Amino acid sequence: MAELAADSRSADSPPPPMPDDVLREILLRLPPEPIYLFRASSVSKHWRGLVHDAGFLLRCREFHGGTPPVLGFFNLTRPPLFVPTSGSFAVSAATMHHGDWWPLHCHRGRALLISRRSRALLVRDLVTGDERRLPLPPGFEGSWEDNCGTLCAAGHADNCHCRSCPFLVAFVFSHRCFITSACLYSSEIGIWGDTTSIYTPNQLVTRKPTVLVGNMLYCQLDNNWIIEFDFDAYSLDVIGELSYRELNSCVGHIIMPAEDGQLGLAGLGDFSLYLWSNIAFIEEGMMVTWQHRRVIDLKKFLAPEVVAECAAPVWPIGYAQDADVIFIEVYPSGVYMIHLKSMHIDKVSENMTCGGYVCAYTSFYAPGINTGGGDHQPELLNGS
Repeated sequence: MAELAADSRSADSPPPPMPDDVLREILLRLPPEPIYLFRASSVSKHWRGLVHDAGFLLRCREFHGGTPPVLGFFNLTRPPLFVPTSGSFAVSAATMHHGDWWPLHCHRGRALLISRRSRALLVRDLVTGDERRLPLPPGFEGSWEDNCGTLCAAGHADNCHCRSCPFLVAFVFSHRCFITSACLYSSEIGIWGDTTSIYTPNQLVTRKPTVLVGNMLYCQLDNNWIIEFDFDAYSLDVIGELSYRELNSCVGHIIMPAEDGQLGLAGLGDFSLYLWSNIAFIEEGMMVTWQHRRVIDLKKFLAPEVVAECAAPVWPIGYAQDADVIFIEVYPSGVYMIHLKSMHIDKVSENMTCGGYVCAYTSFYAPGINTGGGDHQPELLNGS
């Protein structure tokens, strides 16, 4: 009887705890989206300590190839200003109003916005809340349209996500007399560089998504022309017009980096996603020539009911360059993210149409748990 009782106690006792080294390897292989680490950290105090260990977070960033998840996107034309795509991440509405701020660009964990009232520029880290207000560039007063992009300063790796990493702001703007200008702001010295300008007859820079390819910033002008701001040469040039041969099969398009490291183009037509890469610029005709890279039938990846209920052309509305994700709008269903590497598609808004373009925000981030019952405190996967 004593042996039977001992066997019974042995069967009812919990299994021995998993070694921390083994547990870390399992947690390391969770998807990089914050919600997964958030749920893991909720299991126990011990698990929370493992998840929020600085060494583990750095390993997690390296394990996932330095590719940060998309935490949300800014609407360019209608509220709400910021739409989170992760259930564990939110931006305080008290400091981010659509009537006060206009999103311009997001890159490497930073968002660049312009005040609708004061016309001041703001660089903000949405995870930490750190902000840096910038003066307006020389010659901006009286401009008609504007556009810009952000990136890490020269001398830092392109995949740098460190909060202490200096940055540049490239600002491109057009005047009513069709003069388009550009200049660079350096966070290291805190001033704008000289302004370079060119004449763009009957064309103004638009607020469509911009593209960073190396040290080149690409924007679109009216009538589908492309303008290039070369940071190294500090020059601004109109490099060509998108050909109607490519656009003819598409109801909407955006420029984006291509897989070969060149300037690329994405277009949508009848649930087909077309991806091109430029192969040459013909100087005399100022025409960009393109080569087909991929054609993706989205009907194979979207739910049949979403396709059947679609009441308007599917439209590309944004691109998350840090994560290689395209945003599309499917009316009336909502907004979807297409992960181009895995072709996994996520719905990120419920019965909401953007009515324009979006700025996607990406950053490494692991939400913490405030045991005092307050707001969640963020823990960073980014080095600081």
